[in-house]
Amino acid sequence: MIYHLVPWVLAAVAVAVTIVDAEQIRRPASGMKTLRRKDGLPRWDWTSSDKKAYGTNLGGLFLLERWMYEDWMVQQGGDDAWDEYTMSKNLGGKMKPILNDHFESWFTEDHMNQLQGAGINMLRIPIGYWPFLSTEETGEPYQNASHLEKLSQIMNWSQDRGMYVLLDIHGLPGSQNNDQSSGRNYTSNNDQQIVDWYSDENQKHSRKMVHNILNWLDAQPSKSVVAGITTVNEPKVFDNGDYHNKLREFYDFSLKALKPHGIALVAHHAFVADPYDYWHDYADRQERGTFVFDDHPYPAWFQNPEPTNRKDLIQNICNFRDQMSGFPAPVLYGEFSGITAVDDNDWVGHYVKTQLKVYGWSAGSTFLNFRMNFASNPVLALPDHLQWKYSMLNLLDGLIPSRDQSKSVVDWTDSLSSRCGGNPQLSW
Repeated sequence: MIYHLVPWVLAAVAVAVTIVDAEQIRRPASGMKTLRRKDGLPRWDWTSSDKKAYGTNLGGLFLLERWMYEDWMVQQGGDDAWDEYTMSKNLGGKMKPILNDHFESWFTEDHMNQLQGAGINMLRIPIGYWPFLSTEETGEPYQNASHLEKLSQIMNWSQDRGMYVLLDIHGLPGSQNNDQSSGRNYTSNNDQQIVDWYSDENQKHSRKMVHNILNWLDAQPSKSVVAGITTVNEPKVFDNGDYHNKLREFYDFSLKALKPHGIALVAHHAFVADPYDYWHDYADRQERGTFVFDDHPYPAWFQNPEPTNRKDLIQNICNFRDQMSGFPAPVLYGEFSGITAVDDNDWVGHYVKTQLKVYGWSAGSTFLNFRMNFASNPVLALPDHLQWKYSMLNLLDGLIPSRDQSKSVVDWTDSLSSRCGGNPQLSW
């Protein structure tokens, strides 16, 4: 079925926000600045055993993913608007007012208040490179609208609420994974396992983008809310040795660029086989607190057929306990959801709560996504009975209890039921 192709695309996009009690934050790791501007927030400490991320993704806000609001995207960009690249090419300058209207409606301060009221403490914010680097340099049709004005507004809202942001660069020049979530779906390139992002020219563009992001942040009064930056979301390396080397070099560059700013690199594992083994030595060489490992677990999805045995599904979640316990750096589960082929509401609630507890033993998690729209004639979107399982706003309506904010995220997630044993008490 066509909708089975979509989740490969979704993993895309993001930036994160976190509500934090300042008194519970530990001293920063050695060599990292304590970012505290006037009226700013203390630096988010990814190595803390006291504070964990409990967040959601603002997917679909700054980088358009058709499956999240298919009817709207077809209406605005045409039937062939499979991704933001094509929609931008179709509309040209006419796309800017459409984007601005979208920014104002897709995420509002009322949404922010809802999430804060539910005890959410991290917003992962997916965004493309184009607000930070001119597309005249890259030769791509993406349109830059009021992206940065809206991002600055969300950062200000976050600071007012004691929340933090994880900035997630979801779309890179040339596409880092050939998926819709990067802004451009390269079907032919994917078949040939060619990823244009690894070209020397696009690597140069991407490094410039990182510097531009940091320069922009330096000018923001709410800079202190930025807990980390994912400089490339879900890159694919396949079995190409050159791609493997270039990705590590880009992570090396990113770590060096971010460290003087006191911002951690949140690095995705690139879908390599046995990722916790593959990245173990690399993570072990990094200064504690500067490198966070990003995993996007979907233990009930992306398989053919999708598993329906509930015991096995829970065990799939429990397996992450063993993987994180031997890893030398904090692990953030940057994307997870309630998606499962088992069509039972009570089960969905149990499934999500089990994930929250297990992922909370490491650095925490951010749910994908904060909201979703349904499609009247789904092509890339999922059927309604599956689509809603990606919407935190839907799940907060009874299936995920609001966090008692008199409790820390650690205490709250520990109180959730689980068959995965006890807290492994990780330390890095």
